[in-house]
Amino acid sequence: MLHAQDATVKQIQKESAKEIKGLDSNGWKKSGTFILNLSQGALSNWAAGGENNTLGINSLLNYSIDLRSGRHTWDNYFDMALGFQNATSFNKYRKIDDRIDITSKYGYQLTEHWYASLLFNFNSQFLEGYDYSTIPITKISNFLTPGKIILSPGMNYKTANRFSLFISPIASRWVLKIDPDFYNVAKFGVDSAKKSNMEFGAYISATYKADISKWATYTGRVDLFSNYKRNPQNVDLLMNNLLTMKFNKIFATNISFDLIYDDDVIKRLQLKEVLGIGLTVKL
Repeated sequence: MLHAQDATVKQIQKESAKEIKGLDSNGWKKSGTFILNLSQGALSNWAAGGENNTLGINSLLNYSIDLRSGRHTWDNYFDMALGFQNATSFNKYRKIDDRIDITSKYGYQLTEHWYASLLFNFNSQFLEGYDYSTIPITKISNFLTPGKIILSPGMNYKTANRFSLFISPIASRWVLKIDPDFYNVAKFGVDSAKKSNMEFGAYISATYKADISKWATYTGRVDLFSNYKRNPQNVDLLMNNLLTMKFNKIFATNISFDLIYDDDVIKRLQLKEVLGIGLTVKL
Protein backbone atom coordinates (compact mmCIF):
# COMPACT_ATOMS: atom_id res chain seq x y z
CA MET A 1 0.00 0.00 0.00
CA LEU A 2 2.80 2.43 0.96
CA HIS A 3 4.72 1.57 -2.18
CA ALA A 4 1.63 2.38 -4.24
CA GLN A 5 1.22 5.75 -2.49
CA ASP A 6 4.89 6.60 -3.01
CA ALA A 7 4.57 5.73 -6.69
CA THR A 8 1.50 7.98 -6.98
CA VAL A 9 3.28 10.92 -5.30
CA LYS A 10 6.30 10.52 -7.56
CA GLN A 11 4.05 10.41 -10.61
CA ILE A 12 2.31 13.66 -9.54
CA GLN A 13 5.67 15.34 -8.99
CA LYS A 14 6.83 14.15 -12.38
CA GLU A 15 3.75 15.50 -14.13
CA SER A 16 4.09 18.83 -12.28
CA ALA A 17 7.68 19.11 -13.43
CA LYS A 18 6.53 18.60 -17.00
CA GLU A 19 3.81 21.25 -16.65
CA ILE A 20 6.02 23.95 -15.11
CA LYS A 21 9.00 24.40 -17.37
CA GLY A 22 11.59 27.15 -17.12
CA LEU A 23 11.84 29.36 -20.18
CA ASP A 24 15.30 30.49 -19.19
CA SER A 25 17.94 29.37 -16.72
CA ASN A 26 17.96 31.02 -13.31
CA GLY A 27 19.85 34.29 -12.84
CA TRP A 28 20.20 37.61 -14.60
CA LYS A 29 19.93 38.07 -18.35
CA LYS A 30 20.81 41.35 -20.09
CA SER A 31 20.50 42.28 -23.75
CA GLY A 32 19.81 45.28 -25.94
CA THR A 33 20.61 47.45 -28.94
CA PHE A 34 22.02 50.97 -29.25
CA ILE A 35 21.45 52.84 -32.52
CA LEU A 36 23.03 56.13 -33.61
CA ASN A 37 21.95 57.45 -37.00
CA LEU A 38 23.48 60.50 -38.71
CA SER A 39 22.28 62.37 -41.80
CA GLN A 40 23.78 65.31 -43.69
CA GLY A 41 22.90 67.22 -46.84
CA ALA A 42 24.12 70.27 -48.76
CA LEU A 43 22.89 72.28 -51.78
CA SER A 44 24.55 75.02 -53.81
CA ASN A 45 22.75 76.89 -56.61
CA TRP A 46 20.21 74.07 -56.72
CA ALA A 47 17.46 75.01 -59.19
CA ALA A 48 14.85 72.78 -57.56
CA GLY A 49 15.33 74.56 -54.25
CA GLY A 50 15.67 73.18 -50.76
CA GLU A 51 17.67 73.67 -47.59
CA ASN A 52 21.28 74.66 -48.23
CA ASN A 53 22.60 72.62 -45.33
CA THR A 54 21.00 70.00 -43.11
CA LEU A 55 22.39 67.90 -40.28
CA GLY A 56 20.48 65.33 -38.29
CA ILE A 57 21.21 62.91 -35.46
CA ASN A 58 18.93 60.30 -33.95
CA SER A 59 19.67 57.84 -31.14
CA LEU A 60 17.69 54.85 -29.90
CA LEU A 61 18.28 52.51 -26.97
CA ASN A 62 16.40 49.25 -26.38
CA TYR A 63 17.65 47.37 -23.33
CA SER A 64 16.24 44.60 -21.15
CA ILE A 65 17.35 43.29 -17.75
CA ASP A 66 15.57 40.10 -16.68
CA LEU A 67 15.83 37.92 -13.60
CA ARG A 68 14.55 34.39 -13.12
CA SER A 69 14.54 32.46 -9.83
CA GLY A 70 12.51 29.26 -9.85
CA ARG A 71 8.95 30.21 -10.77
CA HIS A 72 9.58 33.92 -10.10
CA THR A 73 10.50 36.29 -12.95
CA TRP A 74 11.28 40.00 -13.01
CA ASP A 75 11.49 41.57 -16.47
CA ASN A 76 12.63 45.17 -17.04
CA TYR A 77 12.58 46.90 -20.42
CA PHE A 78 13.96 50.34 -21.32
CA ASP A 79 13.02 52.04 -24.61
CA MET A 80 14.50 55.51 -25.11
CA ALA A 81 14.93 57.72 -28.16
CA LEU A 82 16.17 61.26 -28.80
CA GLY A 83 16.82 62.95 -32.14
CA PHE A 84 17.46 66.42 -33.57
CA GLN A 85 17.73 68.05 -36.98
CA ASN A 86 19.31 71.35 -37.98
CA ALA A 87 18.76 73.25 -41.24
CA THR A 88 19.81 76.71 -42.38
CA SER A 89 16.25 78.04 -42.11
CA PHE A 90 15.80 76.72 -38.57
CA ASN A 91 18.65 78.71 -37.01
CA LYS A 92 18.65 76.07 -34.27
CA TYR A 93 18.11 72.37 -33.76
CA ARG A 94 14.59 70.96 -33.81
CA LYS A 95 13.54 67.82 -32.00
CA ILE A 96 12.46 64.98 -34.31
CA ASP A 97 12.25 62.13 -31.78
CA ASP A 98 11.88 62.01 -27.99
CA ARG A 99 10.69 59.06 -25.92
CA ILE A 100 11.11 57.53 -22.46
CA ASP A 101 9.33 54.23 -21.92
CA ILE A 102 10.17 51.95 -18.98
CA THR A 103 8.35 48.72 -18.15
CA SER A 104 8.92 46.54 -15.09
CA LYS A 105 6.96 43.29 -14.71
CA TYR A 106 6.94 40.67 -11.96
CA GLY A 107 5.58 37.23 -12.78
CA TYR A 108 4.85 33.98 -10.96
CA GLN A 109 4.78 30.97 -13.28
CA LEU A 110 1.54 28.97 -13.18
CA THR A 111 1.97 26.82 -16.29
CA GLU A 112 4.61 26.57 -18.99
CA HIS A 113 3.53 29.83 -20.65
CA TRP A 114 1.14 31.59 -18.24
CA TYR A 115 2.22 33.88 -15.38
CA ALA A 116 0.29 35.77 -12.71
CA SER A 117 1.88 39.21 -13.05
CA LEU A 118 2.09 42.78 -11.80
CA LEU A 119 3.13 45.42 -14.35
CA PHE A 120 4.48 48.96 -13.95
CA ASN A 121 4.94 51.25 -16.96
CA PHE A 122 6.26 54.81 -17.18
CA ASN A 123 6.01 56.88 -20.37
CA SER A 124 7.12 60.46 -21.05
CA GLN A 125 9.75 62.48 -22.92
CA PHE A 126 13.07 64.16 -22.11
CA LEU A 127 12.69 67.72 -23.41
CA GLU A 128 10.19 70.42 -24.33
CA GLY A 129 8.23 69.95 -27.55
CA TYR A 130 7.11 72.72 -29.92
CA ASP A 131 4.69 73.23 -32.78
CA TYR A 132 6.85 74.79 -35.51
CA SER A 133 3.92 75.46 -37.85
CA THR A 134 2.90 78.52 -35.81
CA ILE A 135 4.56 81.95 -35.68
CA PRO A 136 5.85 82.37 -33.05
CA ILE A 137 6.44 78.68 -32.31
CA THR A 138 4.26 77.22 -29.54
CA LYS A 139 5.28 74.91 -26.72
CA ILE A 140 3.00 71.86 -26.69
CA SER A 141 4.68 69.40 -24.28
CA ASN A 142 7.48 68.86 -21.78
CA PHE A 143 8.92 66.25 -19.41
CA LEU A 144 5.98 64.63 -17.55
CA THR A 145 3.67 66.83 -19.62
CA PRO A 146 2.21 64.51 -20.58
CA GLY A 147 3.52 61.68 -18.46
CA LYS A 148 1.75 58.37 -17.97
CA ILE A 149 2.10 55.76 -15.23
CA ILE A 150 0.34 52.38 -15.37
CA LEU A 151 0.12 49.97 -12.45
CA SER A 152 -1.74 46.81 -13.26
CA PRO A 153 -2.18 43.22 -12.06
CA GLY A 154 -2.93 40.70 -14.79
CA MET A 155 -2.04 37.53 -16.62
CA ASN A 156 0.99 37.26 -18.87
CA TYR A 157 1.47 34.70 -21.65
CA LYS A 158 4.99 34.46 -22.99
CA THR A 159 7.30 32.25 -24.99
CA ALA A 160 11.07 32.11 -24.76
CA ASN A 161 12.64 35.36 -25.99
CA ARG A 162 10.02 36.01 -28.68
CA PHE A 163 6.43 36.82 -27.72
CA SER A 164 4.71 38.27 -24.65
CA LEU A 165 1.03 39.14 -24.11
CA PHE A 166 -0.10 40.89 -20.91
CA ILE A 167 -3.85 41.18 -20.23
CA SER A 168 -5.52 43.11 -17.40
CA PRO A 169 -9.18 44.14 -16.96
CA ILE A 170 -8.35 46.22 -13.85
CA ALA A 171 -5.53 48.62 -14.72
CA SER A 172 -4.88 51.97 -13.04
CA ARG A 173 -3.35 54.80 -15.09
CA TRP A 174 -2.22 58.24 -13.96
CA VAL A 175 -1.86 61.01 -16.57
CA LEU A 176 0.49 63.81 -15.46
CA LYS A 177 0.70 67.49 -16.48
CA ILE A 178 3.30 69.13 -14.24
CA ASP A 179 4.60 71.96 -16.50
CA PRO A 180 3.41 75.28 -14.92
CA ASP A 181 2.69 76.70 -18.39
CA PHE A 182 -0.16 74.19 -18.78
CA TYR A 183 -1.49 74.27 -15.22
CA ASN A 184 -4.53 76.43 -16.05
CA VAL A 185 -5.22 74.61 -19.31
CA ALA A 186 -7.28 71.44 -19.78
CA LYS A 187 -4.87 69.26 -21.76
CA PHE A 188 -3.91 65.58 -22.19
CA GLY A 189 -7.07 64.51 -20.36
CA VAL A 190 -6.11 66.49 -17.23
CA ASP A 191 -8.46 69.31 -16.19
CA SER A 192 -7.30 72.90 -15.66
CA ALA A 193 -5.91 73.70 -12.21
CA LYS A 194 -4.86 70.04 -11.86
CA LYS A 195 -1.55 68.28 -12.37
CA SER A 196 -2.80 64.71 -12.71
CA ASN A 197 -5.81 62.57 -13.52
CA MET A 198 -6.39 58.99 -12.39
CA GLU A 199 -8.01 56.58 -14.88
CA PHE A 200 -9.28 53.03 -14.42
CA GLY A 201 -9.70 50.59 -17.29
CA ALA A 202 -8.59 47.57 -19.31
CA TYR A 203 -5.02 47.24 -20.53
CA ILE A 204 -3.36 44.94 -23.06
CA SER A 205 0.32 44.95 -24.00
CA ALA A 206 1.96 42.67 -26.57
CA THR A 207 5.61 42.52 -27.65
CA TYR A 208 7.19 40.46 -30.40
CA LYS A 209 10.77 39.88 -31.54
CA ALA A 210 11.79 38.02 -34.67
CA ASP A 211 14.99 37.26 -36.55
CA ILE A 212 13.82 37.59 -40.16
CA SER A 213 17.22 36.50 -41.44
CA LYS A 214 20.85 36.54 -40.34
CA TRP A 215 21.03 40.24 -41.18
CA ALA A 216 17.49 41.49 -40.44
CA THR A 217 15.56 41.68 -37.14
CA TYR A 218 12.16 43.05 -36.21
CA THR A 219 10.87 44.28 -32.84
CA GLY A 220 7.23 45.27 -32.34
CA ARG A 221 4.97 46.39 -29.53
CA VAL A 222 1.26 47.18 -29.21
CA ASP A 223 -0.41 48.75 -26.14
CA LEU A 224 -4.18 49.23 -25.80
CA PHE A 225 -5.97 51.04 -22.95
CA SER A 226 -9.71 51.60 -22.50
CA ASN A 227 -10.74 54.11 -19.83
CA TYR A 228 -13.89 52.85 -18.07
CA LYS A 229 -14.53 56.28 -16.56
CA ARG A 230 -14.70 58.27 -19.83
CA ASN A 231 -15.42 57.18 -23.42
CA PRO A 232 -14.34 53.52 -23.03
CA GLN A 233 -15.04 52.95 -26.73
CA ASN A 234 -12.18 55.33 -27.63
CA VAL A 235 -9.31 52.90 -27.05
CA ASP A 236 -5.85 54.47 -26.71
CA LEU A 237 -3.27 52.92 -29.02
CA LEU A 238 0.52 52.85 -28.87
CA MET A 239 2.35 50.85 -31.54
CA ASN A 240 6.13 50.73 -32.07
CA ASN A 241 7.88 48.97 -34.94
CA LEU A 242 11.63 48.72 -35.53
CA LEU A 243 13.26 46.94 -38.47
CA THR A 244 17.06 46.63 -38.49
CA MET A 245 18.98 45.47 -41.57
CA LYS A 246 22.68 45.07 -40.88
CA PHE A 247 25.57 45.52 -43.31
CA ASN A 248 28.12 44.17 -40.85
CA LYS A 249 28.57 43.91 -37.08
CA ILE A 250 28.22 47.64 -36.37
CA PHE A 251 26.56 49.37 -39.35
CA ALA A 252 22.92 48.97 -40.34
CA THR A 253 19.84 50.57 -41.85
CA ASN A 254 17.11 51.18 -39.27
CA ILE A 255 13.47 51.90 -39.98
CA SER A 256 11.15 52.84 -37.11
CA PHE A 257 7.42 53.37 -37.57
CA ASP A 258 5.23 54.45 -34.65
CA LEU A 259 1.47 54.96 -34.34
CA ILE A 260 -0.34 56.68 -31.46
CA TYR A 261 -4.02 57.36 -30.91
CA ASP A 262 -5.18 59.18 -27.78
CA ASP A 263 -8.24 61.39 -28.24
CA ASP A 264 -7.37 63.29 -25.05
CA VAL A 265 -4.24 64.58 -26.81
CA ILE A 266 -5.41 64.85 -30.44
CA LYS A 267 -8.45 63.32 -32.11
CA ARG A 268 -6.47 61.91 -35.02
CA LEU A 269 -4.04 59.04 -35.53
CA GLN A 270 -0.45 60.17 -34.98
CA LEU A 271 2.21 58.70 -37.28
CA LYS A 272 5.99 58.91 -37.10
CA GLU A 273 8.56 57.29 -39.41
CA VAL A 274 12.34 57.52 -39.10
CA LEU A 275 14.77 56.02 -41.62
CA GLY A 276 18.47 56.10 -40.84
CA ILE A 277 21.81 54.52 -41.61
CA GLY A 278 24.41 54.39 -38.91
CA LEU A 279 25.97 52.70 -35.93
CA THR A 280 24.05 49.74 -34.49
CA VAL A 281 25.61 47.95 -31.53
CA LYS A 282 24.34 44.85 -29.74
CA LEU A 283 24.72 45.27 -25.99
